[in-house]
Amino acid sequence: MRNSGSQFGSVYPSNTISPPNWWLRKTSFGWDRPQETIEQREMVRRSRLTSWILLGVLVTLLVFIPAVTRDTPSAFLVVSSLFVILIAMALNRYGLVNLAGSLLVVMMCAATLSVVVAAPGGKISLVYLPAYDILAIPVVVGASILPRWSGFLIAAVGATLIYADLFLQTKADDMQHAIAVYGMPVLAGRPISILIIVALIAFLWVRSMDQALQRADRAEELHALEQEIIQVRTRWSEEANDFVQGTIRAVAALANGQEAHVFLPPNHSFATQAAFVNTQLRQFYKMKQAAAKGDGQQVEIAAGYLLKILQGMHDGRLSIKVLDPSLFSSQVPEIDEIAKYLYFMLQGKRIPPSKVPDTI
Repeated sequence: MRNSGSQFGSVYPSNTISPPNWWLRKTSFGWDRPQETIEQREMVRRSRLTSWILLGVLVTLLVFIPAVTRDTPSAFLVVSSLFVILIAMALNRYGLVNLAGSLLVVMMCAATLSVVVAAPGGKISLVYLPAYDILAIPVVVGASILPRWSGFLIAAVGATLIYADLFLQTKADDMQHAIAVYGMPVLAGRPISILIIVALIAFLWVRSMDQALQRADRAEELHALEQEIIQVRTRWSEEANDFVQGTIRAVAALANGQEAHVFLPPNHSFATQAAFVNTQLRQFYKMKQAAAKGDGQQVEIAAGYLLKILQGMHDGRLSIKVLDPSLFSSQVPEIDEIAKYLYFMLQGKRIPPSKVPDTI
């Protein structure tokens, strides 16, 4: 999901599929911001959806333009709806998606009821009953833009408005006759049933979509984590290979009588190990030179090596483990024997009888 067109520069976030079109750039939020978390991507999705719905409402208003010049209520409805849409666009552009969606839902409900209330003579007749069905549209819009439970709240408000209008508005003769014959619940049953069913379907649809988006986000995060692990393993293998090869070259040079070191950059993963190896290589090189000059100097160097270790232990820079017989070696048996006694004595232990040399 990382593809940002070069012709747009670095304005767009790196994890968007493609740069948004001009409409989304003008009316939606988040297209020019990072989209790294699920919450950020969900905000962008809802804002874009709100922008497309606003565009659809604008196109719908164009259908009513011919009626503006003939009917004053229609003209008022179109102008007021256009004003509300412009406000919702501004709110959506600045990230107030919930407020923009709520304003859009209120406008749709008000526009639907205004059609019924503005009936000729102010009287509601049977021909206006299907207009209540349009209240299902705000339910879908609210469930899609607002929290998904909002669909049930909008449906409840719509049902309340239907009953309130049927009770309070003046009724035409055909409506009065229908109410007398069938009753108010029967007449209001169809639009209210539609609201309930649409609210349930919208809730389930939005929930399944949210779950699908969460699964997709988790899959993307797992894929990114796998790629990162592969990169870390590859880098570690390369650095380990550099350390091993450098150590082999240094040891080979030492075997040929040359002083050598393992050279690694300071930020290398094995820089600490290389420093330890270099310290040992320098010590072995000194002892090898001493061996070539005489055993006395070799013993002196080995004793100096043991003295530095004891000083480091006294200062707290080294632990007693450095004297472990399996780790410590000065290439001088006497010095190694002293270090072994020190290792056990400093721990308050005795060397097992089988390990005590016969010469002691």
